Amino acid sequence: MDAKPKVGVIAGVGDRRDEDIIGLGQMAANMFDEIVIRQDRNLRGRTEQEIIDFMLEGIKSVDAKKPIKVIPLEKEAIDYAITNGKKGSFIVICSDVVPDALDQIMQLKEKDDKFEMHLEDIPNQH
Repeated sequence: MDAKPKVGVIAGVGDRRDEDIIGLGQMAANMFDEIVIRQDRNLRGRTEQEIIDFMLEGIKSVDAKKPIKVIPLEKEAIDYAITNGKKGSFIVICSDVVPDALDQIMQLKEKDDKFEMHLEDIPNQH
């Protein structure tokens, strides 16, 4: 997609191999201009810090200067990404509980009286 910046709200999964979590960080670094790392509710056998450290290792191995924000709670991570999004941002949210994330986004949208969506705001429309 041509949108800029691309922001990813991502999480590692604790019951994966170390190299898989690092690889997820590497893929995110290649896909997104900015990254928000959050945590799933169930850490699946690892500590929060272990998962974050592996994700950071992967991201920094691709781009040591990539803007990264660590916000463990999904709700707070989504709030941050949306409220700090720049005009034209493309925000991808990898959610632990999709219905909760959708409800949160709709509530944020309803609060923003100035929010208007126009066809030209959607990237790659022909």
